[in-house]
Amino acid sequence: MADPSVPLIEIQDLSKSYFNDGVETPVLFHLNLKIHKGEFVAIMGPSGSGKSTLMQILGFLDAHTNGEYIFQGEPTQALDDDALARIRATRVSFVFQAFNLLPRTTVLQNVMLPLIYHPTIPSGERQKRAERAIELVGLTPRTDYLSSQLSGGQKQRVAIARALVTNPDVIFADEPTGNLDSASGVAVMQALKKLNDDGHTIILVTHELGTAQHAKRIIRIKDGHVESDTSDFTRLNTESAHNLK
Repeated sequence: MADPSVPLIEIQDLSKSYFNDGVETPVLFHLNLKIHKGEFVAIMGPSGSGKSTLMQILGFLDAHTNGEYIFQGEPTQALDDDALARIRATRVSFVFQAFNLLPRTTVLQNVMLPLIYHPTIPSGERQKRAERAIELVGLTPRTDYLSSQLSGGQKQRVAIARALVTNPDVIFADEPTGNLDSASGVAVMQALKKLNDDGHTIILVTHELGTAQHAKRIIRIKDGHVESDTSDFTRLNTESAHNLK
């Protein structure tokens, strides 16, 4: 069993630059963060702030340039491609703004898809796991519907079930309400909150304060730096109009 005192995610003096034709473009600067198992954290900031780049690094979709990323107490810098692929298949999952569902397949088939590539879950357990994940997001009556027959909010809840089905250590949600109307967005955030209440670690990326406030902790990124890290949402409300311009 993992030591609860050890952060699930820790970054130390982490920086990120992109290089194109010998030109360096810095994006993140000397970040230090700790996120523990069971947290619901929102990373927020305006477009171009670096919040999505940070999520991609934390989710093993991109590599940092300098500093250290420690995952469950283990440094990640020396991990090879096979180790990184295994982490992406078993320990982290993603929910994206665009849903990324297969349109001519059912809800059940979409949710089962990550299990096909899972190295340890037997094929005989796939359907049961998928049905349980669908139940957790409240879509059991839609199990046999094609994804093309669903509303936007329902599609995003299918995407959440698909992210949940491998029982990952952390679920990353990148602007999950960006394509939804306000009512559907609230339903999606309530589904994520329920998963967190059940013990799942959620890291949400958003530029919207109303969406971020479903989390229990908000980390604000601005110009590649951590501007604030707080659970004081009253103060965030009074400052948001100025800081998000």
